[in-house]
Amino acid sequence: MSLTALPNDCLLACLARVPYADLRNAIPGTCKSLRDAVASAAFRKTREAGGCTEWAVFASVLQAGPECFLVQASASYRTSRPPELECWFTERLGDEVFALGEDPVFCTARFDPRQNRWRETAPSTYGHKFSDPLTCLALGNTIAVLSGEDGRMIDRHEVYDASQDAWSRQPAFPSELASVFDAKAVEANGKLWLYAVDYEHVQETFIYDPEARTWTAGPRLPHELYGEGPTEGGVHWHLTAFELRKRFCVMAYFKLAPEDARYLAFIWDPIRGAWDEAPFPVPPIICLHGASIDNHLIVSGRIESSDPTSPMKAPRLFVLRPDSRVWDEWRVPDEVRDSGIYVTAVRLG
Repeated sequence: MSLTALPNDCLLACLARVPYADLRNAIPGTCKSLRDAVASAAFRKTREAGGCTEWAVFASVLQAGPECFLVQASASYRTSRPPELECWFTERLGDEVFALGEDPVFCTARFDPRQNRWRETAPSTYGHKFSDPLTCLALGNTIAVLSGEDGRMIDRHEVYDASQDAWSRQPAFPSELASVFDAKAVEANGKLWLYAVDYEHVQETFIYDPEARTWTAGPRLPHELYGEGPTEGGVHWHLTAFELRKRFCVMAYFKLAPEDARYLAFIWDPIRGAWDEAPFPVPPIICLHGASIDNHLIVSGRIESSDPTSPMKAPRLFVLRPDSRVWDEWRVPDEVRDSGIYVTAVRLG
């Protein structure tokens, strides 16, 4: 009996145990029946139910043309050629990766790792050119983009809905953020947390509730930040946040005393209304770009965390497994070792 002659549930149970490398490189070239089977929603559910799902780090070169890779602990795979856009931001959007492009137009695209296929998305509702988006992040099945027009301060909040392939405009920022030119954001427990706001608000956080469509002030950071101030270049380069077990987690160089600055991580406890030191060590490098998935933390960077003044080196990639205190280093593809990289965690089905 051939494999394709098995009942469909038995066939899917067998295929669910095949590693991603073979699902990507071998199975699609065998026959149409197997190619369709591994691309089906039923296959994905069978794989998840059997605990056979895999994930990878989607790594894209910063502002250096269409170079994207899926990186795992054992190997890396180049993706199919993406649309002609230079990536400013990438975010996990369900089982896909959402990429936000740079000038001259507000272009976006989505990448499906199961089919190794890119496709462009609907254009922004504003339809304007922009110099720098403020930030881009996933909120459930949507992407929130905060931006400004023609280099002006940030004054626009719009959302891309993946199920509708359409954009909508959202409420304006609170008055406290009327002069903001720069910031970062992350999703934590279904809400948008704005942090690393320009030097006038750098110790503050702001939270957006997508259901109530309201902004509120969040907790202040636990300590003053290293390098804070308009003449010192800001602090955004070493301040990064994650969602860890549905909580907001920040990692940065904090000033504990006038001559004592350390790279530390803290987690906000919403029940106690207090910051706790993170139960894991900081990585060997300062996290310039990070991601999280299934309580794994992923960081990439080019500066040693023991000394923020050390020179930049080739980018390195580290992964912290749940309940581990050891950061595992994953090999960065040779093609991106001369550039910085964005990292996004994505499931492979």
